[in-house]
Amino acid sequence: MLSLRRALSVATLLLASLVSGLATAATTSPVEGTLHKVRVQLKWYHQFQFAGFYAALDQGYFRRAGLDVELIEGGPNLDPVQSVTSGMAEFGVGNSSLLLDFNRGRPVVAVAAIFQHSPFVILARHDANLRSVKDLEGKTVMGETHSAELTAYMEKAGVDLRKIRFVPHTGTVESLAQEGPDQISATTAYISTEPFEAARHGIAYKIFNPRDLQIDFYGDTLFTRAQFAKTQPEVVKAMREALIQGWRYARTHQSEVIDLIIRQYHPKMDRSSLSQEAQSIYNLLQSDVVDIGYMSKTRWHDIGTVFAETGLLSPNFKLDGFFIDQEADLPDWAQQAFWFGGAAIVLGGVITAYILSLNRRLHASLKLQHIQTRELERVNKELAQLSTTDQLTRLFNRRYFDETLESELARAGRNATPISLLIIDVDNFKSYNDKLGHPAGDACLQKVANALQRNVRRAGEFVARIGGEEFAVVTSLPSADEVIALAERLRQEIIALDIQHASSPTGTVTISIGATTIMQHSGPISAKGLIAQADAALYQAKNQGRNRTVSVLLESPAKT
Repeated sequence: MLSLRRALSVATLLLASLVSGLATAATTSPVEGTLHKVRVQLKWYHQFQFAGFYAALDQGYFRRAGLDVELIEGGPNLDPVQSVTSGMAEFGVGNSSLLLDFNRGRPVVAVAAIFQHSPFVILARHDANLRSVKDLEGKTVMGETHSAELTAYMEKAGVDLRKIRFVPHTGTVESLAQEGPDQISATTAYISTEPFEAARHGIAYKIFNPRDLQIDFYGDTLFTRAQFAKTQPEVVKAMREALIQGWRYARTHQSEVIDLIIRQYHPKMDRSSLSQEAQSIYNLLQSDVVDIGYMSKTRWHDIGTVFAETGLLSPNFKLDGFFIDQEADLPDWAQQAFWFGGAAIVLGGVITAYILSLNRRLHASLKLQHIQTRELERVNKELAQLSTTDQLTRLFNRRYFDETLESELARAGRNATPISLLIIDVDNFKSYNDKLGHPAGDACLQKVANALQRNVRRAGEFVARIGGEEFAVVTSLPSADEVIALAERLRQEIIALDIQHASSPTGTVTISIGATTIMQHSGPISAKGLIAQADAALYQAKNQGRNRTVSVLLESPAKT
């Protein structure tokens, strides 16, 4: 009897021979000597999400398979299924909601699951009132047309969808930063792109992930219409195999394909964002566990079961005819294998062992994906913090101050509520730094920052470091007297630190404060004008001897 090692070796050679033959056949033109024109409806804008298509075009895989492929850019509110079933395209990129479309009578056929794990998550504003996905009730959520799996997730989490106001997706995560009565609290998102983009724009966020409830569907899936699959099976097979070749190439040539995307497709994302997306998609492919494009009837059934449990699908849902049965080719393999006589027995045993191993590896991959998702969330949160945090003092930085002051001013303008700005400067800090050195100067600034932070605790208040030794406080205290009281409390807190400063008239570190308060106004409020008024007040405080507060009350702020 052959040893297990030798049996595996023989079977591996046999499988390699068969796969090589099938791969060669797959690149043969469906109609010898001609190119079959096909259009592909993408589900989103051009980005690395569709790298396999770009690579297959650029490397000639489609052309060698006899296909002349045209890619049609998508967007957040486009329905790829409508494009394909109406004849505007022969193929489309969808996701697991294709199963819902099929059971609702739309003639779609799944051809290849490109992502073994779905990238869909809910990206929510970082808000104390949004601790769980159920807290979305009573809020506005921005959604795409093909995100049914997130609906299933919310249903399974016990969310009353009737209490959520759903609005069309704008195509940008920056919508989460907008303030006002129509404020968007959350959006459907891809974990491979939007969290990174939110961090880059300084938008603090949290992620609600379907994987928390063991919902893990297929992601981007190539599909076609039923009639096309029936009448053009060779074209469908050629398309599938050439696309898989394209994804294999894109997976191992990420930088080259990113260059291609930027050069030819003019994406809305920059190189850094595309690189981040490429790294995330590498994990979604799971090509080290199963081949790209692999689909399982068992897993489609599990997906349907989740949809049925959440009321999106009938418990008697159908699978027959929904997807290209990839196991239908196995009899051809088996027929070729029988030509090798006794090796077929070994091959059968190896295939059985491989299937068992595959199930174990798929199970392990789901766990790994969960870990990787959590790690990505952690990294993105760190990016968000880094983009809005001053590294020395751990206060908000100038970028956060500028962006948030604008939104707070807009809110105050709409609601006709007070808003105040305090600009704070550490007195004679240059001489302190020059005499004691930068390490002592840094320690001094950290102590001042901590004291300011301890005293800025009200809702709507925040403190930021906006310059070397300059800080700012934004507050919505209801009266000018209370603003002056806050400023004086901050000044006394710094004196109480008793940081020795030989060049100071008091012998210790002190601060000067310029405060501007707007009580009532009409029309828009100018951030630039507000800052200028606070700066002018600070200048007066310094000219009057430092270690004091000068406050200005504005009834109607200057517009600049």
